[in-house]
Amino acid sequence: MLAAAAGLGKYRFQLQAMMTDILTYTMATGCPGKVLEQGRLMEIAAGIIFGTALVLTSLCINRLILGSKLRIDFYGLALTASSVLLLAVIGESLINPLYELWFGSKLWEYRILPLHDQNVSALGLIVWTAYGIHLYFAKQTLEAKLPPRWNTPFGIAFIIGFEAPFVFEILGNLIFLRLLGDYYAYYLPSDVYHLTSFQVIPIYMLCVYIGLLILDYLTRQPRRITLPPAIFGAGIVYVLAG
Repeated sequence: MLAAAAGLGKYRFQLQAMMTDILTYTMATGCPGKVLEQGRLMEIAAGIIFGTALVLTSLCINRLILGSKLRIDFYGLALTASSVLLLAVIGESLINPLYELWFGSKLWEYRILPLHDQNVSALGLIVWTAYGIHLYFAKQTLEAKLPPRWNTPFGIAFIIGFEAPFVFEILGNLIFLRLLGDYYAYYLPSDVYHLTSFQVIPIYMLCVYIGLLILDYLTRQPRRITLPPAIFGAGIVYVLAG
């Protein structure tokens, strides 16, 4: 347990160091979107607080459920986290405009460090990566505890399709409202007080299902130590390109 916590701490510090390098570069070069300004430091701090809290809470809960059966393979963890980041930001930048095209208005707008016409947030580099680490733990618990009928990519995607908006998004928005006085992601429908929306559930289910299939494919490939950093780097480039 102590070794796992130390390993996670090392990973978290590496991620924070990487984020510091990215943000420092942004300040020096005036990267598109002007992601970092002096007045944005509190927003970045809030993202780090939420991301860290999510990872540690997920580790504790899933460790409590699985005990010593909870595995922490750092290649698998990094591959999951980086893949979630890249797939999430690409999905957000494509799905929200399509939703607007079909239904006449967007489903959400990012209020904190928005990019890509408010469809994506620069804090996604922290928040989605943290959610990917949570998913790495939660997926093990679901695979260990679900009955065979539900223990499939579709069954897991169905459950996460409810968990992500009604736990991850609601708690995340409440934390940002408490720390910054504004929503992280503001949902235009008011069915859940703009914290999330029932309308996003089928979107999450579909995206998680596709993501699990992609992640399963990547996991079955020969291990290449450069793959997770390459995927994470692609996510950074994609986000900052907006």
